[in-house]
Amino acid sequence: MSGAPTPPRTITPLRLFATLCVLAPTVAVIAVPTYNSATPRLGGFPFFYWYQLLLVVLTGILMVAAFWAIKIDEGRRKRFKAAAIAAAPGPAGDDDEEGVAE
Repeated sequence: MSGAPTPPRTITPLRLFATLCVLAPTVAVIAVPTYNSATPRLGGFPFFYWYQLLLVVLTGILMVAAFWAIKIDEGRRKRFKAAAIAAAPGPAGDDDEEGVAE
């Protein structure tokens, strides 16, 4: 191997984590039978209401986690691209100064 950096995979663990962070609240909201009940009560509120409120807070936390995971992954991809460009040999004849008037 020539010592060039290995290109990043398309699906990285960080991107998979971000996908799960986005899908988890979506599935939790779509699965209505799991929270369609009045009991148990918490602070006088039926389960349906405090589950929804809890889901709003958890969704916010998961979206922030997904954002940071993608941001970190994009930074790694940019660093790889910069390293690959720096490691790539330039075109032949870079050293001669064509077009320079003497």
